[in-house]
Amino acid sequence: MKAMFKELVLGSFFLAVSVLPCLAQVSDVATLIDQYKQATDLKRAEIVKDNFGKDFPASGTVANVEEYNFFNEKKDLSKQYFRVTAVTQNTSGNNAYQLNFLFKDLNAVKDIAKGQKIQESAKIIKIIDERLQVSLWLYVGELSPEEKELFLN
Repeated sequence: MKAMFKELVLGSFFLAVSVLPCLAQVSDVATLIDQYKQATDLKRAEIVKDNFGKDFPASGTVANVEEYNFFNEKKDLSKQYFRVTAVTQNTSGNNAYQLNFLFKDLNAVKDIAKGQKIQESAKIIKIIDERLQVSLWLYVGELSPEEKELFLN
């Protein structure tokens, strides 16, 4: 009886350790970046796939606002957007990351200035490890089917 109880406890522990981290929902970009930096290449691809198009609140200090042509070579698609780049930040795990917000409408960005605080709830479209920092690309607005195809690898 003691051995069976021990197996039940150990089995429950291993199940909790292996399943619960996968079920945990990430609710902020800093936690997502920390998970991404610690992940293997296969797990990174899964993180990007699982979070593509999900809304995340993100904020930072504006470094630049510019026109940006987004091009997908594999699908030969191109579209013009407006990119707001935030100053590089660090997570609690000391991982550097930069936020890139894409807007479709010029009116949404024309009054944004360098040094201003930006805070948006936006959809994740790309996560790129650039070795010294992670670039997180966020789309502000609803993703059309054409845009989903454009942003997917």
